Amino acid sequence: KEITTMTSFFLADLVSDSSSTTAFDQRLHHKLVSPNNLCFNAVRSLFRESASALDQEIITQEQELAHETRSCRVLTHWIPGRIEVMGKHTDYAGGNSLVCSTEGRGMAMVSTMAPAADKQRKITIVSVLADGMEHHAMNSAAPFDVNGRTVVHHTINISDDSMKKDDIANKDWRIYPSTTIRRLEKNFGLFAHHRETTTTDEERGYHIIIAISSNLPPASGLSTSSCFVTGLFLVLDSHLEMRSSHLYRQAIGTADEEDTIYNLSTYLGNIENGTCYIRQRVKRTGIDATTEERNIVLEGTKNGDGVGTFGGSEDHAAILMGKKRKLTLLSFCPTRPASFAVDQLNGLTVCNSEDIDTESKDVNQKSELELPSKLVFVIAYSGARAEKAGQGTEASIGYNYASDMASKAFKAYNACSTAAIHDDEQKKLHTLADSIRYERKKQSISHVTSCEDQVKKFISDKVLKGSAAVRGDDHATVADFGNLLTKRFEQFYEESEVLVPTAAYCLAESDRLQMLGPIVDKSHRNAVNILKNQIKETAWLPLWARGIEHQLKTKPTLYVDESKKSEQAPRNLERITAFASSAFGAGFGGSCWVLVYRDEAEKFLLQWRSAYDEAFPANGSSREFFITEPGPGAFLL
Repeated sequence: KEITTMTSFFLADLVSDSSSTTAFDQRLHHKLVSPNNLCFNAVRSLFRESASALDQEIITQEQELAHETRSCRVLTHWIPGRIEVMGKHTDYAGGNSLVCSTEGRGMAMVSTMAPAADKQRKITIVSVLADGMEHHAMNSAAPFDVNGRTVVHHTINISDDSMKKDDIANKDWRIYPSTTIRRLEKNFGLFAHHRETTTTDEERGYHIIIAISSNLPPASGLSTSSCFVTGLFLVLDSHLEMRSSHLYRQAIGTADEEDTIYNLSTYLGNIENGTCYIRQRVKRTGIDATTEERNIVLEGTKNGDGVGTFGGSEDHAAILMGKKRKLTLLSFCPTRPASFAVDQLNGLTVCNSEDIDTESKDVNQKSELELPSKLVFVIAYSGARAEKAGQGTEASIGYNYASDMASKAFKAYNACSTAAIHDDEQKKLHTLADSIRYERKKQSISHVTSCEDQVKKFISDKVLKGSAAVRGDDHATVADFGNLLTKRFEQFYEESEVLVPTAAYCLAESDRLQMLGPIVDKSHRNAVNILKNQIKETAWLPLWARGIEHQLKTKPTLYVDESKKSEQAPRNLERITAFASSAFGAGFGGSCWVLVYRDEAEKFLLQWRSAYDEAFPANGSSREFFITEPGPGAFLL
């Protein structure tokens, strides 16, 4: 909806570091919805860096442009990072997550579209690299810097028939713009709709230049990659009006449709993972005035590989839908709001609203909840980068293994169930979450209890029985592979069906906060012990925050020993203990979050950082600790 009210600014106003307040400053203050001057100053500084990079890039390309562009007007977008509060490796399997976007931490994008001297259609991405990311400049360094920071740039010529996968072969930052632009061109024809809306018949060339600066720690689990992809889409759409095209309105939706933003999140996730986007059963009126229902498909890449990771749309949804002080409950495949009925009178009982009458008054945990005002997040970036650009990095291999095991667990269930499911019903099942919904309906069970779960056991048994049929080339024995698949399913089930909704329930009211810690502890423990996507640093950080670091063991492998609860050493009374804490994101490096009282956050941060530096003295230069809270989602100023 903001496309019709967007405002452009003079580039010179953004570059200026004058103390006088500009129209841009006033607009930014309003959009950030924050009285925090530190937040505003941090974001304003990023926009200044992006504008400076754009200004210098225009100078280097002045021969390519049709006229003087330095005095141009520009569009400005803010793209926040995201915190995955709960929902570890659930989205791509259709599960549930609890997420928010970060206040004051994200990417500032400044862009312009200028007529080109030739009739080519080009897009140039200019990025001010964060400290420690200079290795990405090996083949794409710009001939200038910004505030001493290395700048990289990359131009993609849409008019060039040779725009193949050559750029994607580079395992560096270029994989994200190349993948995103190739997919948008494939699905919508990037400049096609722009030509339809121009008043001249003359074929013209255009050059879009997008400059980016970020204060998200790189490869930190705060979703820098999805920020990049989401931001590029929003910028290109603002210039080229893809949302106004007939195909976009059919496939994604219009501004008046409630599910449009959810569909867009799903599509952006499909861009990253390379798969086809499908909008199911869309009603359309035919030529003879009859109404039919059909699927709308936006084709993925030939090999379905995207940027190299087979993830979901959790990050994109959090980035797009963030609100000040709000957390959001979501379900996936496709992306949609989630809500639950939670009852703690007779032991904890959880019921997904999709398994019951949606009008039921018992649904007491809605999709959106407000974080109690007395709490803030403290984020610890471990300093261990979890880079997933390309398919050969340690993080991408580990991430794809977790995703693949979830997919194989579903296939094992399906292999064991084929004879029992009618063809029409079986075709509707695509994910682990689908199998849970199906079995609950079949067995007339709509709830999960803390003491017994018949559906979980039933599906676990089927996964184990069907595991031999999907083992493939896995080097584990049949028995070991079956156990691995079963554990992967059980981690997914517990995280998605139990821990996510109960954590949201505890956070929704201040008098339930004391229940939150053990729930999040279990989620983190399952990540270390079952997903095995944590390194020693990210396994230790949340345990220290909770005062249970003694539970971390390294032999025979890294694991959290819950049985060590009673062996805790005497505590320092000055040490602050968090309400809850967990690692988050893809894992294999990255970050952890903590929830503490607002008035204790600064002291806790210093204690946490000091303890971490003492326990892990190596790699200290790139680690970062900061305070944040849920902030507004991506916006165009």
